[in-house]
Amino acid sequence: MATTSTDDENNKPELSAVLKRVGILLLDKGVVLQKIQNVGTTDLPYRIRKEGVYYKQGSYFAYGFTGSPKIFADVEDACVRDPDILKYGFVETYQKFPESCTLEEELRPPAFRKSVLKLLEDGKKRKDRARPFYRHIKEYNYFDVYM
Repeated sequence: MATTSTDDENNKPELSAVLKRVGILLLDKGVVLQKIQNVGTTDLPYRIRKEGVYYKQGSYFAYGFTGSPKIFADVEDACVRDPDILKYGFVETYQKFPESCTLEEELRPPAFRKSVLKLLEDGKKRKDRARPFYRHIKEYNYFDVYM
């Protein structure tokens, strides 16, 4: 999220107000805030116009949170209407964990684990579909043709 900024000393209360508004909005939607990271105030990659004013500098902040992807539309709508937010974006870092991961399953030898067996079955299926890249080498032997 890039917010408007022209001078660091004058805009600290405004920046904190913007961060608080977005944080409260996220908390109201039921997410768990894990971190707020200040990336810094730098020149923007290009000039941005918002409400008739051009901005060349901005402060960047990143929120780390855990929540449902269904809230993105509501947060996006609020960020569009906020005059202090120039740009915003969402990056999904969700990783799916196994649903039934037990210690007993993990302590088994790899050849007997369900996940490894599934990988082996997928490999056999794909091996049948794959064609050899150098098919002509199998058909013609150099020594038979030229010697």
